[in-house]
This record gives sequence, C-alpha cells and structure tokens, in this order.
Amino acid sequence: MKIKDWLENTFNTIKKKINTVREVQPGNFLKMANEITELAEACTHICHPESEVLIQIERVKIEMAQLIELTSKPEFKRLSIQRRLELKESLIQSREQILNSIQTAPAPTRFLQ
Repeated sequence: MKIKDWLENTFNTIKKKINTVREVQPGNFLKMANEITELAEACTHICHPESEVLIQIERVKIEMAQLIELTSKPEFKRLSIQRRLELKESLIQSREQILNSIQTAPAPTRFLQ
C-alpha cells in the first residue's frame, strides 16, 4: 500500500509541475497581454478623456506592448517559474482593474440610447 501511495503522490507532483510549466509558457503571456491591450483600448473609448484612470490605462498599454516584445526574446524563457507566476498574477490583477474601470465608468451622455 505504501508503494502505491508513494507512486500516486509522485505522479501528482509531476503532473502539477508540468501544468505549472505549461501555464507560464510565453504564448500564454502573449495571449494575456493581447487581451489586456484590447480591454485597455476599449476602456480608452469609455473613460472620460481627462480622468486619471485614462493615464493609468495608457501606461498599461505601453507595458503590454513591452511584454509582447519581451515574450518573443530568449530572455523571457530564462525567467524563473516563480517570477513568471508572479507576472501572471500581476496580469490577472491588471485585467481585473481594467474590467472594473470599464464597469464603473460613467455614461458618456445623460440620455438613454
């Protein structure tokens, strides 16, 4: 019974590591960066032109362009898995903040369409 448990635990550990490595592949970051860029672009059309949120959104768009460029370079693959997981969490937070900004943006007009 102990060997079976050991094999099962080892298999599950290896499976988790493989899934983690797949999660942090450059292609996944490229997809997330493109998605965030599209959301940021939509937010620029919705937010008030003089709002502080718009300045932050523009900064996010610049950072996403840099990330898209970085994912195509070998240096990105040299980042540790831990660093890539942290970057992934940061991207998820950015996406959530942009979605929140879109949802809380005031209507562009007082009139219903």
